[in-house]
Amino acid sequence: MQQDIQEQLLEFICRNFMVEKDEIDIEKSLVDTGIIDSIGLIEISTFIQNKFGIMVKEEQMNRENFGSVVKIVKFIEIEIKK
Repeated sequence: MQQDIQEQLLEFICRNFMVEKDEIDIEKSLVDTGIIDSIGLIEISTFIQNKFGIMVKEEQMNRENFGSVVKIVKFIEIEIKK
């Protein structure tokens, strides 16, 4: 499931932020590496809501949950299990 979520997330990021998959370091911050900005975080949270049915609260949009692709995937997996 983790790999599937990660692939869907990477496809979304590549399609919406015009970046190639091999340009994304899944361990590093998408914001710090310049791939997305704060608006991008909102777009990703909307994607998560639409794709996985997870309502992302504003306080959940932090570095712990949205700090990298790996952290976003982990966040989605935890929320799906709730």
